[in-house]
Amino acid sequence: MIDRNSVRLDSNGQISLPKRPVDAYAALRGPMHRISRGLNYYVATKCVKAENKRPLVSITFDDVPDTALINGAGVLEHRGVRGTFYIAGGLCGTVEPDRRLISASGCVELHRRGHEIGCHTFSHPIVQGLDAARFKAELEQNREFFASLVPELTLENFCYPYGLTSFSRKLDAQARFHSCRSCKPGINAGNIDLGFLKGNPLDHAASMAAIVALIDQTVRTNGWLILFTHDVAPVPTRIGCTPTFLDGVITQALQRGCEIVTIREGLRAIGLED
Repeated sequence: MIDRNSVRLDSNGQISLPKRPVDAYAALRGPMHRISRGLNYYVATKCVKAENKRPLVSITFDDVPDTALINGAGVLEHRGVRGTFYIAGGLCGTVEPDRRLISASGCVELHRRGHEIGCHTFSHPIVQGLDAARFKAELEQNREFFASLVPELTLENFCYPYGLTSFSRKLDAQARFHSCRSCKPGINAGNIDLGFLKGNPLDHAASMAAIVALIDQTVRTNGWLILFTHDVAPVPTRIGCTPTFLDGVITQALQRGCEIVTIREGLRAIGLED
């Protein structure tokens, strides 16, 4: 089984694996796969010019452990804002050694409370390792899963599991969704690639000083800062954060005049019509 907590992409676009890598990752280390991942970083394929009137900050959650609902959503709601939760329906209710993923009823609750649910495939595979048919099937399974829970719910935005994708699958994803979020760090400003939105982690390695620097850069460039985390708990995993840290990030953004938006709201703010 793939350990979702063990896969990382470094600043050069290379896969960072645990000491004993899973065989499924081996093929992704080849030169053609590295070139394909590199194209995503440097070739904009769904480019729009942002026309937002205020700097924007989005808080997003990947995989969505139940603490993201219990604590994360609560922190946002206390400030009168909402977040985007990228969920793989096939993982709902899964219990892992250090976390439990959100239940189907929890997904419905998030939606009813005004948060956005985004697509994260159905079974959370490495998209780069899928052919077009398998990728389409993953997306269809997730769409059907959420349609069975909330018939009126449409998954408008997507996030690549692990932040990894081939150039071909990027083109497939951006044709289906309004936006696709990556794990490429930075601020979305000026001409934005909606097929590979930049995202920055809120995890054990993130400091408040570093996040404030990103917020300040967002203000200077009138950009759109997208942050992502996983669990939100008093003692989080290494890919999560504490409720206090999350609340502090929101405080800093609001104090600097940023508007806290979901991904759907952010797209509207930059001038993308529904």
